[in-house]
Amino acid sequence: MPIVGLFAIGRFFFRIAAALWRKEGTRGLLLIAFITILSGTWFYHQFEPTITTWVDAYYFTAITLTTIGYGDFSPTTPLTKIFTTFYVLIGLGIIAGVIGLVGQTVIEDANRTRAERNPQAQDNE
Repeated sequence: MPIVGLFAIGRFFFRIAAALWRKEGTRGLLLIAFITILSGTWFYHQFEPTITTWVDAYYFTAITLTTIGYGDFSPTTPLTKIFTTFYVLIGLGIIAGVIGLVGQTVIEDANRTRAERNPQAQDNE
């Protein structure tokens, strides 16, 4: 049974991703978010001495942009501290925008699915 659940989650994820990609205005924000994550990952891998792997750099980027901040990594040099302050201010808005678009798309998908399953309810509204 767990395989069926994973299949359903995967199917939902790809349906939402496809819906996001179909929205013309969304593609630009998704591209900017992708570039923001890649640039932060590259920067931390190159300039933060405590981060030695690409996975750690990506992890620190994600934790920084989402403002979770577990504390297992933190900037240690003046350059990475300054970069992080600007990176959070810029990146937080971008990530918040993506989260908002994903939420909006999930709601639209749920409403569309509900309308497809029960077309009579839509006629009564």
